Amino acid sequence: MRHLFLSLLLPLAQPGLAQVVAPPAPPRIILVRGTAEQELEPEKLDLLITYRFSDNVKENAHSQEQSQALLQVLKQAGIAADKLVLEDLNASGYGGFSKVNNTSVMLFKTYRLTLERPLLLNTLLPQLVQAGADNVRLAHLQNARLEAVKADLITQAVANARQKATVGASAAGQQLGAVLGLVEVLPGSSRPDVLQARYKIMELGSNSSMPSAEAEEKPTLRKINVKAVYDVVFELK
Repeated sequence: MRHLFLSLLLPLAQPGLAQVVAPPAPPRIILVRGTAEQELEPEKLDLLITYRFSDNVKENAHSQEQSQALLQVLKQAGIAADKLVLEDLNASGYGGFSKVNNTSVMLFKTYRLTLERPLLLNTLLPQLVQAGADNVRLAHLQNARLEAVKADLITQAVANARQKATVGASAAGQQLGAVLGLVEVLPGSSRPDVLQARYKIMELGSNSSMPSAEAEEKPTLRKINVKAVYDVVFELK
C-alpha cells in the first residue's frame, strides 16, 4: 500500500514541473545599411535674387534702377523677361519709437529667375552681383529623369545591403536568411519604431550607434544629389 500511495502522488507533481519553460532564444539577425547615390546635371533651375536697400517711402527711383539693371542683364544673356517673377517683398523701419515720423525704410526684394540653360550660371552670377544684387542662390534644381533614377537607386540600395549582409554572415560562419525588416532612412527622421528592437540589439554589441542619415548627407553644389538609404534586417541561419 505504501508503494501505491507514492505512485499516485508522482503524476500529480508533473504538471507543475512542466510550467517552468525556458524563454526562447532571440533570433540571430544582422542589421545592415544599404546605400546608393547618383548625381544628375540639372536641366532647369531657379535662382533667388535678393536686393536690399534703404529707400524713402515717397520715392522709389532706386528700386526702379535696380529692376532696370536686372532686366538688362537678362536681355544680354538672352533670357526672356517672363522668366523673372517677384518672389518676396518686405520692409522694416528705423528709429524705434520714432518710426511713425520716419520716412526711411529698409526694403528687401527677392526675385525668382527660372534658368532653362544652367550652363549660363557661371557668367550670370557675377553679372547679377555687379548689377546690384546683394544675394544670389540656387533653388529647385530639376531633371526629368529624377523619379526614374530614384526608383533605380532603391533597388541598388537594397542590393548593397544584401551584399554587406552576405559578407558579414559568411565571416561569422552563418548563412543569410529571409528579410525580417526593411525601412527607408530619410534625412532628419528618427529611427522607425518597427526596427527599434533591432537597433538596440545591434547597439548592445557595438560601442557606437547606427549612423544617422544626416551624418551621411553630402550636399553637392549645382548638381542634384539623388540618394537612397535603407536599413535591412536579415535572419541568420
